[in-house]
Amino acid sequence: MRISIEDTRTGKIIKLDVKEHHQIERIIDIVVKHMGIISSEQRSYSLVYKEKELPNQITIGDAVHKFGLNENEMLSLWAKVVGGLF
Repeated sequence: MRISIEDTRTGKIIKLDVKEHHQIERIIDIVVKHMGIISSEQRSYSLVYKEKELPNQITIGDAVHKFGLNENEMLSLWAKVVGGLF
């Protein structure tokens, strides 16, 4: 299955071939590394599909069945700031 992921901060888009058993968390790791995002930015990332955040522990197969994810769909990579106030 092929999906596209857009980094909402930069507008960059990456296309990936994924399998039903791949976990969302692993896909996020691949995208973050491929786009050259520095892990020391102290951010966590999530994938969003049709305005719904996909849980990190589900698989692509789960996203197909629970969220209606289809071939060639666009997902968004959202960055969340980790931590509190100074």
